[in-house]
Amino acid sequence: MAMRAAAAFFSPSVSPSPKQQHTHSVFSPRRGSTRRIDPRRLRAFPATELTLEELNPSVALLRKTAEAVGDFRKTPIYIVGTDCNAKRNIAKLLANSIIYRYLCSEDLLEDVLGGKDALAAFRESDEKGYLEVETEGLKQLTSMGSLVLCCGDGAVMNSTNLGLLRHGVSIWIDVPLELAVNDMLKSKGAQAISDPDSFSQAMAKLRQRYDDLKERYAVSDVTVSVQNVASQLGYSSIDSLSLEDMVIEIVSRIEKLIQAKAMMEAAGKPE
Repeated sequence: MAMRAAAAFFSPSVSPSPKQQHTHSVFSPRRGSTRRIDPRRLRAFPATELTLEELNPSVALLRKTAEAVGDFRKTPIYIVGTDCNAKRNIAKLLANSIIYRYLCSEDLLEDVLGGKDALAAFRESDEKGYLEVETEGLKQLTSMGSLVLCCGDGAVMNSTNLGLLRHGVSIWIDVPLELAVNDMLKSKGAQAISDPDSFSQAMAKLRQRYDDLKERYAVSDVTVSVQNVASQLGYSSIDSLSLEDMVIEIVSRIEKLIQAKAMMEAAGKPE
């Protein structure tokens, strides 16, 4: 299973799913494009994962990110953290705002293996094989510039994969676990959502995984906490926080990081 997945992970012969077919910038004309979301709807975290075409950045956001893009110099950006719709939507809007390509390693693996359930079964039954596939994928993807890559947990689960993330800027988007649990239960149907025991069990499982991985997430170059950003902006809850707020914070943090690295490199050069 692991060898087959590794060989096919980014093989041109693998037909992309409809989700992966949308991994291009909204600035590329496309016939028959899906609906566009009114930027005002981005004032709260959408309850579902949106497509790139739906996550159309506002003019104000494009203006705020335009100046920073020059400092990036096509530096790839790797998004890590608990998988949920919020994390993916933030990553997509970030890609569209700085005119980068967006890819999700978990989506690519799902395409190869046959869906979310197949990927989950593979991860649980053969963790070593899963990490090998993740490593092979990262080796190929980390050679790409101008890319926002939404990474699965395999990207932080061993030193080899963490080392590959050093080819770009790694960002830990720290989201409230409730968001991820709600997404998980929605995928299982209405009965799971309404069952309090289902929520408790899912939260306990996700909390354990978060506790196991949070130190590895924290190795990232930048940590952006949803709750901290809301607090900094004076919001009483994350319900008032927008995806655009998150993107502005991420771009600002990346810009400062790259500028600091450039200054350190300049200081280290002999006169």
